[in-house]
Amino acid sequence: MRIIKFNFNNFLLLLGLIVLPIAGLMLHLKLHPDYVFLTYILLFNIVIIPLLFIFNKTRFYGFLLNSVSFTLGVIMHGIYIGISGISDILMGIPDFVIGYVLWELNSK
Repeated sequence: MRIIKFNFNNFLLLLGLIVLPIAGLMLHLKLHPDYVFLTYILLFNIVIIPLLFIFNKTRFYGFLLNSVSFTLGVIMHGIYIGISGISDILMGIPDFVIGYVLWELNSK
């Protein structure tokens, strides 16, 4: 099974794909302590999605799940949290962009 080229750029992007959801989890638990059950969704985003980006055969699924989690996060924050969830939404944008850049750099 072929894996991603481990150059400095890919390493930093994968690190960002792991660190941003961790920061989002910390922010989420601070701002919305009533929604603790959403911790498991963010743990999926911290562990599984970066692992999917490592392997060539699963990179598309990592990109797809990263895009879906971002889109659903924006929709759910808009519906349930409102304007106070804007910091969570803004933290999701770089996570989505990092996933897109990893997809573009390694899908050729």
